[in-house]
Amino acid sequence: MQREVIIPRLGSSDESDEVRILRWLKEPGAQVTKGDGLLEVETDKVNVEIEAPDDGRLMEIKAQAGDTVKFSAVVAIIEKGG
Repeated sequence: MQREVIIPRLGSSDESDEVRILRWLKEPGAQVTKGDGLLEVETDKVNVEIEAPDDGRLMEIKAQAGDTVKFSAVVAIIEKGG
């Protein structure tokens, strides 16, 4: 079963609707545990680490470091139990 990794809303509603991906902390194929840091993103005000939503294997990265994405964007796929 696959689980999408999405960018959650990170602050107050007066912030931008986008974040910039600073770097990935895991590579495709890496085993991850729920709560592990997957990537770092930057908003207008802060840098935030996005955590793995489930245990599994990071199968696909859909947005690269330097990309700007909207909140709720799917940025990766985790194969649960993988």
